[in-house]
Amino acid sequence: MSPSPRLRSVARLTAVAFTTLGVSASAQTYAFPGSSADLPEGSHWWISSDHDGTHNRDLSAVRFDDDEKRFTRVKIPFADYAANPKNSDWVIYGLPVSAIADGEVLTCWRNAPEGLKPAVYGGDDVPHPGRTSNPLRIPRSGNHVNIRTDDGKIILYAHLQPGSVPEELCPFNATYVADAEDRVGDLPREAIVPAAQRVRVKRGQFVGRVGSSGASSNPHLHVHLQPMTGATTVGTSLPLPYSQAWQKNGAVNYDSSLDFVPLQNEALDLFPQAIHPDPLLRRGDITGDPVLEVATAASGGMVVTATRDVTGRLALGSWQLAGDGTFTKLHDASAGAASSIAMAHPHSSITRDVVTALRDGDGKLKLIAWRVATNGSFERKGEAGGDANATEINVAALPEGLGVVSAIRDSTGHLKVSTWETSATLDTVTRRGNGFGEEATKVAMTPILNGRVAGDAGRFTGVVTAVRTPEGNLSLTAWEITPQNLVFQRGSYLAGAVTDVALSTVTIGNSVRDMVVASTRLTNGVLRNISFDVTASGQLVRRDHEDGEAILDLSAARVKGAHVVTPVRDTTGNLRVYTWDVDADGKVHRTGKERAGAIVSGLATTATSVGARFVITAVRLTTGTGGGGDLRLIAWDANLQ
Repeated sequence: MSPSPRLRSVARLTAVAFTTLGVSASAQTYAFPGSSADLPEGSHWWISSDHDGTHNRDLSAVRFDDDEKRFTRVKIPFADYAANPKNSDWVIYGLPVSAIADGEVLTCWRNAPEGLKPAVYGGDDVPHPGRTSNPLRIPRSGNHVNIRTDDGKIILYAHLQPGSVPEELCPFNATYVADAEDRVGDLPREAIVPAAQRVRVKRGQFVGRVGSSGASSNPHLHVHLQPMTGATTVGTSLPLPYSQAWQKNGAVNYDSSLDFVPLQNEALDLFPQAIHPDPLLRRGDITGDPVLEVATAASGGMVVTATRDVTGRLALGSWQLAGDGTFTKLHDASAGAASSIAMAHPHSSITRDVVTALRDGDGKLKLIAWRVATNGSFERKGEAGGDANATEINVAALPEGLGVVSAIRDSTGHLKVSTWETSATLDTVTRRGNGFGEEATKVAMTPILNGRVAGDAGRFTGVVTAVRTPEGNLSLTAWEITPQNLVFQRGSYLAGAVTDVALSTVTIGNSVRDMVVASTRLTNGVLRNISFDVTASGQLVRRDHEDGEAILDLSAARVKGAHVVTPVRDTTGNLRVYTWDVDADGKVHRTGKERAGAIVSGLATTATSVGARFVITAVRLTTGTGGGGDLRLIAWDANLQ
């Protein structure tokens, strides 16, 4: 008997998963120009043809019609659309468009009107009179942005909504041009941005919304890549290879996430094709008991959660993650009263064992080492601690050696950083060094193994802490950890006002250097990621920042190499999971944004590898008893390079 379609899909997923880690990270990567979080529920981006045999591509979006058993590009029943077609009926219409590569705006237009009526059956659209006049008064690309990339190419984003291209990117506010066919070389003369007014655009930056302006018969995003052969001349369009997204066959009578496979430096050459435009793809989830706090750690296919349950006690759980992203609950363990819970592995290399750090029932810091067996069972081992009135507790693996580093707000309200060595058997946990910092209201920490910049002969090894000062400002400090695990304060950096902060470490190149990313919530509620280099002497050098949307809560974790994930609770109370990367120059780029359901405060993230890289988010749902929210673990398959 042949396997079912679902089993075939799972087998294909597993096969793909085990090949993703072998992809070269040095290949040119283009992001996808959209995000799944902006799509209507159950929708995908879409491509149906090869644009008359060229490498140009017209991108649309679809939803699956359960009655028709097929994908459709309109939001309403086709008969209703055919009776009175409108641009707003299309799934794609109005979706945000982001730049797929860094570059400089060379030509643009922003206020051209759209066609009067979109096509129903093909060729029966009604264009705007500005596209039929003599001379033509609307550019062929309509409202568009043409970005010259840093590697000498040019990327066109065409047919955008009127007024949606930001004015700071495009200085032209007129509705019409005098003559759309008047060109300088290959470029429309009136749309060429004067050299002094050309602005830089980063990959992932918003450039407009999908519309139907210019030579467009229906809402879609036209994208193509061309070589620049001169200052105003271009060559034939080139294949545009995408990474950090997913694709699947669109000629099917069902819709399943199991059918998606990674796009890894591949042009869109399958027709029809549905596209999931983000690096993360939701696979499986599992729901546990109500909790008040949650922390996570993962190694291989083992995920460990440390929570404060509704009775106020520490509760540990182990969960097996399979290659298809599904979870199986394994074992539980518990300890005494706990709050401000944190957890880390006691070694920077792969290990299932964990160390929990918490505030116990007496208000003191307590560290507990736990042996985690291959079957997920827990054995409580050595303990240490003693700091009174400990709050804002963080813990991370020692950069080198066996043990952990803690960063807390002590009884005086100041930052305290301590190193703790664990024996190989975890039977003992011993404090080795302390460092004392400034007054703090929030505390975050991340380890650094290879802090260095160009010209450094050595490297910095230790941790970087971030605090919110009593004045509300972000303050970062680098702490060197010696081979004897003593702690010494080195450089610091004071930034602007924030209300919350989380820290991550990213690795640039093949372990060339580590950088720090501070994920912050600004005083206006906006998520901001800030990148920092750490020199060999422990000085912090700010490099770049990039913003997301307004949020209520955040967490952060490195996933792989230069990639960071920030799960947040947005202003509607829903989970959003952002992905970012940091390039060799320290520039931060947003690469994706996923969306899930309603959650309450309290979330964590980690990464694990089961053939392919998975990102695990742990959240508290709006359901639950005893004042807690039900724990939910979500596995996101990560196509990251």
